[in-house]
Parts: sequence; C-alpha cells; structure tokens
Amino acid sequence: MSNKKLLFVTTRLFWPTDSGRKLSLYYYCKGIHEKYSCDIYIYSFLEAGQTEADIEKKPEFIKEVRLAKPIGKVEKIQNLVTKSLLTHKWPIQCSLYYSRQNSEQIKRYCDELQPDYIFTDMIRTSMYYDAFRHSRALKVLDMDDLLSARYERQLHARYKSNISGQYSGRLPGIINKLIGNQMVRNAVLTMERDLTAKAEIRYSKLYDKVIFVSEVETACLNKKLPGKAITIPVGINAVSQKELVGSPEKDLLSYVGNLKVAANVDTLHWIISDILPKIHHDVKFMVIGKCPEDVREKYKDNDHVIFTGRVENLVEYVRKSQIFLSPILYGTGIKTKILEAMSMGVPVVTNDVGAEGIAAEDGKEFWVRNDSIAIAEQVDYLLEHYDVALRVAEVGKILVEEKYEWNNIYKEFRQFFK
Repeated sequence: MSNKKLLFVTTRLFWPTDSGRKLSLYYYCKGIHEKYSCDIYIYSFLEAGQTEADIEKKPEFIKEVRLAKPIGKVEKIQNLVTKSLLTHKWPIQCSLYYSRQNSEQIKRYCDELQPDYIFTDMIRTSMYYDAFRHSRALKVLDMDDLLSARYERQLHARYKSNISGQYSGRLPGIINKLIGNQMVRNAVLTMERDLTAKAEIRYSKLYDKVIFVSEVETACLNKKLPGKAITIPVGINAVSQKELVGSPEKDLLSYVGNLKVAANVDTLHWIISDILPKIHHDVKFMVIGKCPEDVREKYKDNDHVIFTGRVENLVEYVRKSQIFLSPILYGTGIKTKILEAMSMGVPVVTNDVGAEGIAAEDGKEFWVRNDSIAIAEQVDYLLEHYDVALRVAEVGKILVEEKYEWNNIYKEFRQFFK
C-alpha cells in the first residue's frame, strides 16, 4: 500500500532550522512523514540568502522540492496597487508572495501529484487556495499565529524599528525607503493589521482546518468560526544529560533572536537601554543569533553586550548563562526560544507576551514580570539566590519535556492523518 501524499506550500526552505518558524515546519514535516507514513512534497519560495543549491541539503524525509518562480517587481507593484491599496483584498504580504505563474504551477503540481493533504504556510500563502480549490485533498492553513494581533501590539510598542525586516528583499527599493519614515510606517502597519485581520477570517472559512501553535489564538478564531482551528504547539528536542555540561558564568545573561526581525531588534533595544541599566549586578548580556552589522555598530561601545552571531550549538552557549532574559516587546504565538531555554534547565525571566501560550506558571517553572523595574529586580534576586533559580528551572525543564517534546506534539496530528 503506497504512502499518502502531502503537498506543503512554504514561504522558505526550512533547513537549517535557524528560526522558530523553520523549526516548526521542519519537525511538523518530519513527524508527519515518520509517524503517519506520509510522503512530503514541498513547493517553496526562497528567503533572502537561500539559493536553488540549498535543495540538495534537504532532509531525507522530504520526497521532493520544487521552487516557486521569482516574482518580478512589476507584478509585485501591480499586486500592491490592485490587491492591497485599491481593493483592500489582500494584505501587503500576500501581494508580495503572489504571482499568476506560481498559481498555475501549484495547480499543475496538484494535478500531477493528486495529494491527499495540502498545507499552506502562514497567511501570506493562503491566497493560493484558488490554485487547488478543485482538489479533493484536505486543505489546511498552517497559520502559526494571528499576525493581525502581532501588528496591533507592534503599533503600540515603545520601540519602533523598520517594519520591512525580512520582507526588505521582496520590496521595491523606493518602498523600503518610504516605510523607514515613522508616519508612513504607522500608516502601513495599520493598513496591514486591518487587511490581515480580514484575510485571516476570509481564508479560514475556505480551508478545512487552521493550525495555531498557541491555544490563545485557537480560542480567538474559534469564537468567530467554531471548530475551525486546532492547536499544534511548537515542540522541543529534549536535551540529554550528556549535553548539559559546563558551569554558568557568573552574572552572565543570555538572549536568542534573529536580529533581522523587527520584534527582536525592538526587544533588544528595550532590554539594553531600559532593563540592563536597572540591574544592580555587574552583568554581561550575551546576544545569540543572526545579527546585521548596523545592530552591532549601534552597541559597539557597550561593554556589557556580547554578540555571538548564529551559533551551531545553542545549548553550549545558553548553558553558559545564569539567566535566560527574554521578555518580548511584541509578538504572538509560543516563543520557541523560551521553551528551548527551559529545556536546558536555564532559569528564564520573561513577560506576559513571552509566556503567552506556554502552560507554565510564574514562580513555578519560570518568572513573568512586565515592566523594566520589576524585570531588573527579578534578575537581581535570582543572581543573589541562585539556588532558588535552579530549583524552579528544573521544574520548568520537566514541564517542557513532558508537554512539548516533539514525540508528544506529533500526537496532535492524529485528527488529520487517521
């Protein structure tokens, strides 16, 4: 008996797993293949820095990868004008990811494969529904989180970096310059929030099911469309005792984030400018992850900040720190970085946004503080009472291993792959 087939339309190749979204795509596909005997076919766009040669490094559980055709500037501008600005049909991100040629290719691929399941990656690929509406496949929108809620938080955030972020490579140069202006930025972000909110409802109605990583967002959509959304959290790979080597360095704090993402850049600025100065201990702050040169340059004279860039072994670096300091300025969904730090047995201090969707309690598995003074005071207390910090961190480690280890997460897919 042949395996069933799943076609996944993705916004990027998801290897190596150097971001939270790539991590979830990678392990979703791995688990579906291994646990449910499903062949995985990928139709993928490329993000900045990826090339066709990266297909050769695909994981063995991927049957085939076909690349989306690059979308020309003229078509992007036409989409932006006709689909976003004039008709308010699509969010800007959908306009940037759509082309008639890709729609036709996806339709042909579906006709060729006759997949049993079709997944699309986030709201920005949801409009390709028209390419496979004729298919009898179960159609699933892997929304990840409610981006409209994230944009609402971003609008009211204290720190406001350029919103183009990882989209900068998809935007015409003149538009990139325009949205660098704060007034234009706020207007664009307001429009994108509203258009995304409409698209989230519109396409959720069309698809058979919608996936979120957080129960918070699942409940939110199900209030409007009962029974439409399900929760499949992002998971972690349990860290073995053998990997938990070395001793933390005194007064060293750590943070993980791709600093090409606006939310991470703004969070970093908040921590460095407003939280670190309130901590009484003479701390060092280690920032782990991709880091553009302009971010490094901004903090080059701050002796308390250490940039490592992207590292191969995250455990080795995070375990060097006494505390994983990761309040999140704005965002939605479950924050993979926080689950990973907890799985390493490192004490975590976050805020309500960072804790959202994680089934842990303040003071029991991690600490949740929301203003700069309270966060700084908690860090000082834990550095002073490190035995308390380690006891709570151990409880947090047990929680994520029992609830968020990938083999447990895969069970949630049973309702699709019966």
